[in-house]
Amino acid sequence: MTSIVNRFKVRVPYPFGVVAFWVSVLGKWFGLLRGGWSQRVVEYPWVLAEEAPELDMAGSGRVGVRAVGGGFALFVGRLAYNAVSAVGSIVIARLLGPANYGVVSIALIYPLMFSGLADLGLSTAIMRYASIGDFRRAFTALQLRVLITMAFAVALIPLAPYLAFTLHRPYLTPMIDVLAIYAFAYNAVTSITAFLAGVNRYWDYVVVDLVRNSVRVSSSTALVLAGYGVYGAVWGFSIGYAVATVYAFVRLVKVMDPVLSLTRNDIAEVLNYSIPLYIPGLLGIPIGQFYNILMAIYVTNAEMGNYQIAGNLLMPISLITGSLSTVLFTTLPLLVNENYKFRDALNRAARYTAIIISPIAIALALFSKQAAYIVYGPQYGLAPLYLLIMAISNLLAPFGVVPMYLNIIGATRTTMALNIVSMLIGLPITWALLVHYGVLGAVIASLINGVLGTAISLIVARRMYGIVIDAMQVVKYWAPSLIAGTLTYPTMHIMNNM
Repeated sequence: MTSIVNRFKVRVPYPFGVVAFWVSVLGKWFGLLRGGWSQRVVEYPWVLAEEAPELDMAGSGRVGVRAVGGGFALFVGRLAYNAVSAVGSIVIARLLGPANYGVVSIALIYPLMFSGLADLGLSTAIMRYASIGDFRRAFTALQLRVLITMAFAVALIPLAPYLAFTLHRPYLTPMIDVLAIYAFAYNAVTSITAFLAGVNRYWDYVVVDLVRNSVRVSSSTALVLAGYGVYGAVWGFSIGYAVATVYAFVRLVKVMDPVLSLTRNDIAEVLNYSIPLYIPGLLGIPIGQFYNILMAIYVTNAEMGNYQIAGNLLMPISLITGSLSTVLFTTLPLLVNENYKFRDALNRAARYTAIIISPIAIALALFSKQAAYIVYGPQYGLAPLYLLIMAISNLLAPFGVVPMYLNIIGATRTTMALNIVSMLIGLPITWALLVHYGVLGAVIASLINGVLGTAISLIVARRMYGIVIDAMQVVKYWAPSLIAGTLTYPTMHIMNNM
């Protein structure tokens, strides 16, 4: 009886708290909008008084319409994509069992790594050049990425026995051979979807994603049911992505005639843009491996399990931030030749990202215990604290417009320098906190590193490029959610103790 009462006490405040929180948020938003915060609230000290009228609503309004429509399309598409993935993983995991399902995950390690190594930062280059209308260089980047990926995928086949040996599972050799198709098709299809996003064909982007995931899940399930077991699940990846590649190419040809030519100047220009984006990722490989070693030594399996659960519960924020970043990166370039409007749009993007992300982040932090217990059960007692800190970290998402701006104008070397500096600053902080406090230390270090990295990027953007992201306005757009959370928490605490 006592356990039932205790469970009841945990869950009674949850619906009440959710309602109270969102009522408070909506009330604060209404007051914010009535008070005129929805008007242009950013002051531009570098704009002369007679030049201020140049900042009319036409340019940023046009971008806003595209951003809203594109953001909705991408959010709906990614939600459906993740739903198909979740259902598929549950079905296939049940059919294969834990051991065989683990084999599939291990077999994917090297194909995914080879695909990542073959990127060279070209996926961002494709999207950027397509979004500014430089289709010749966009297709140059696309062809380079496909050709380089083809070379890496072909190399997987003769290397498969040695790669399987390094994983202490020689029986993975034929699976890695099959997944060479997946390694090629993965980069090929994502190259085309990057171009489609760049030209604002968001629904085509979404449909291609759904095709590849639906075909992958259905073919894997069918082959497993037909008795092919793990091999059937592996073939499903290659079949799904191969079919999606063909479909994506058909959509691409219907949208625009591909410019299939490679010139030395275009290749040099594209690589000059993309390689600086690639280098931090390469440097991150040994650093990531070092973190993995530290976790293996200082972190328990239970902590890792709780950390994984917290990451899963952040999916709503991941869906939204992913959709927002893609749509903003492909619509803001429309204003790249209108400097003041571009700066105005950047600040608007930061504020609107804040007003979208902050209530979700604060809600996840506020109801972290209830969310973890209801979805995964009370045995994951560490997950709520991890989730709370990780959710708060996402309040920094609005300031992601700074590296986005740098990549749009082609200042990728500055982006590279910022990323490397952030890694170098974060290494000793993460090392020290992880060794002493385990996963909790790593999560706190991630928050600290995020704050420091954001501060450095804001300073660099202001001093080197004259870009001022008004942090106080972002804080004002955090305010409704922060106030609502502050008001709701003590109420929930009182209800929980009744």
